[in-house]
Amino acid sequence: MPAILLIRPENRLAPDIAICAAAGWQAIPFSPIRIAPIPDTLFRLPQTIAPAQALFWVSPTAVEIAAPHIGSLKTKIPHIAVGSQTAQALRQQGFANIHTPQHGNDSEAALALPIWHTLPQGGTIVIIRGQGGREHLAQTLHQRGFAAQYAECYQRIPQPLNWQTFQAAQAQAAWVTSSQLAQELFTQCPQAFTQNLKSLLYFTQHTRIAQTLTALGASHVHTVARLSDALHHFSSRSIPK
Repeated sequence: MPAILLIRPENRLAPDIAICAAAGWQAIPFSPIRIAPIPDTLFRLPQTIAPAQALFWVSPTAVEIAAPHIGSLKTKIPHIAVGSQTAQALRQQGFANIHTPQHGNDSEAALALPIWHTLPQGGTIVIIRGQGGREHLAQTLHQRGFAAQYAECYQRIPQPLNWQTFQAAQAQAAWVTSSQLAQELFTQCPQAFTQNLKSLLYFTQHTRIAQTLTALGASHVHTVARLSDALHHFSSRSIPK
């Protein structure tokens, strides 16, 4: 059975582990970052979002952490999800009036949604996310005349990896869900394992992450829509030795 490293925060692992099992792959959780809520931001969140004409959600993690603090705005204003998984998380939390791209799962795809043409000019858009990240969304919204602001509800904290687990797993592939995770993975990697790490078959959803992995020295990087697509289309015979 081929093995794949899941390079993503622990709170997002369960669905991926199930996908791997169904496809006949052994999942090896291997996250160099953990997610921690920011209590002060969450305490102030009802006040922060009160003037908003819409909320923009950057990830399922943002939904899970912030949803308990949203109150009646779950159904009173539009909610814009960066992708289908984020939209699903919103629905599971009881949100309505959800807008998400049919194709793509990044800011560029979400910025093409028709909802932006119906929101009040100069209206406030609150972007619910973790600390840091891309500025493209907010910059574009400002250029379009919106008042965009952040509610940074969680932080990503590096955590040490167990490289004995990496050695024992003898994984052939890795699923990486952010550039920060990729960078932290290679930063922590001991020199003895660097060549092995670079030779893995990498799957990711975003071109930007693929570019990061390539810049870090990964030799085999594939961009796919979903993890399940990668696992079903790449058999163990497709994996570089």
